[in-house]
Amino acid sequence: MSRYTPTRWSRQQCALENAPDSDSWRPSKRPSRIPNWIPRPLRGPLRFVLKAGVLLPLLCLAIALFYSCLAFRYDLKEVASMPERSVVLDIQDREIATLHGENRRLLTREEIPPFFVQALQAREDKRFFEHHGVDVMGLLRATQRNLRDRSFTQGASTLSMQLARNSYSMHQRSLHRKLLEIAITLRIESHYSKDEILTSYLNRIYFGSGCHGLDEAARTYFGIPASELTPNQCALLAGIIRAPHACSPLRNLKGALKQRDEVLDRMVDEEYITQENADSIRMGKLGLLSEPNHGTGGIIAPLIRRHFEELLKDSDINDGGLVLKSTISAGIQFILEEELARFIDTLPDGVEIAAVILNPQTGGIEAARGGRTPRPTRFHRALDARRDLGSIFTPFVLTAAAERGHPIRESAVTTGTRIGNPEMERLAKRFGFTGPFGKGRDLYRGTLSTTPLELAAAAAVLSNGGQRPRTHLIQELRNADGAVVFKNAPSLTPAFSAAAIRESLSAVFPAKTTRILTGSSPADTDAWGLSLSPSHVICIWAGHDRPRALPETLILKDLTALLDRLTTRLHR
Repeated sequence: MSRYTPTRWSRQQCALENAPDSDSWRPSKRPSRIPNWIPRPLRGPLRFVLKAGVLLPLLCLAIALFYSCLAFRYDLKEVASMPERSVVLDIQDREIATLHGENRRLLTREEIPPFFVQALQAREDKRFFEHHGVDVMGLLRATQRNLRDRSFTQGASTLSMQLARNSYSMHQRSLHRKLLEIAITLRIESHYSKDEILTSYLNRIYFGSGCHGLDEAARTYFGIPASELTPNQCALLAGIIRAPHACSPLRNLKGALKQRDEVLDRMVDEEYITQENADSIRMGKLGLLSEPNHGTGGIIAPLIRRHFEELLKDSDINDGGLVLKSTISAGIQFILEEELARFIDTLPDGVEIAAVILNPQTGGIEAARGGRTPRPTRFHRALDARRDLGSIFTPFVLTAAAERGHPIRESAVTTGTRIGNPEMERLAKRFGFTGPFGKGRDLYRGTLSTTPLELAAAAAVLSNGGQRPRTHLIQELRNADGAVVFKNAPSLTPAFSAAAIRESLSAVFPAKTTRILTGSSPADTDAWGLSLSPSHVICIWAGHDRPRALPETLILKDLTALLDRLTTRLHR
């Protein structure tokens, strides 16, 4: 036997030497803690449940912490801060138009009708004032339905959750988005009151037809502010929230009325109203506008927008929320629209118009119209249509001659010839005319291209004793915080002596208190009219976009009557 062959004694001795200490020794298999009276087949599932009871809360806690950290990356100021349209005021601080930004007007909690709040609760979130942002029972029902459908068919979103989703543009359907939405919602609920959440929600959501927010929807669909909505109108607007595009009452009234009826039925079920109340509301007048009501603002907005865009950068404009005080007078604009409607009825088809009413002392544009129809366009004939003046250039030629000491008892052509073309052009530029100017005797016959606004500004020199005002449309501009961004003070520039103005006016309007002048271009393609007074200058143009002859006698007669009516109404 080899000396290295283990024997029984050596094996036992080795095992004793390598045995663990009694203090650190553990059995290889721990005894089960499950009582022996539990059947063996149930012990495995029970053991799994016990382990899950410890691990599952830890997993839920980890998920909650993860999404809470994600939620803190979002700035809660964005919930209540949202772009709105810039508002245009007239000279009397009355709102006449909105420009740029999203089509939204922010309202306060006090402006939300109580009936609309009830309709919204019945339709979207009946426990809104009770839960803390998440309706647990509704969420469980939705989860059960989604599991059964194997798809995210139900969302169980509260108003607070919808606000979170719309504030941060989280519209994709996934479990991750839903958990993040819940985490953000809980932050919103801890930061804002219920009334603040409700107000932000109704200022932010989309109501179809380009309307963001309840107030803009009320004005677009019914022509009234949100505070004046009737129960019938409230139920309809609350109903179309789920499908604002498909159920816009301007494009699908039948669908909108169906949604309204569903809201009223829900309000009956939730005992906000009785069945008799619901039936009475359905029978009431809806008051829906046939189309968006742009009013005076829709007509004057293109002109204001052009001046607005010259003042600010695109980024500032798109943010919206600005307040522009214009020189427009809503009352004067209304008078102009009424009288132009009568004048247009006398015009042959295809004849366009442009009109400007100017304050000669300040240069403020009080009213304007850029075409035959009130439909807004980028091409504004009062600013863009350059046409030859013709005989209406006479008082300007006579003023220039008087300024240079020439007699003005003869015709404009004879008088102007004494001045000469170069000097006549220089003096015409003092009035604000920019040309192009005709050559030779054609210049004195009125071969001078100008726009209605430019002619009105030149005529203001005649009405203002030789002082030329700087024309403007925006008087003041304030940002969303109310700070003044731009202020436009009236500016006058001496252009001609008062004596030269008096001499020329007395030659053109001898012994007349009403200074109305009409005339046509040298080619009889354009008709012009002016009315001069110390407080208003009225300029009217009529003609074709593609120049062709006009029925001169008819148009000039009606143009004189139009100017006479306008002058009379403006001086009442």
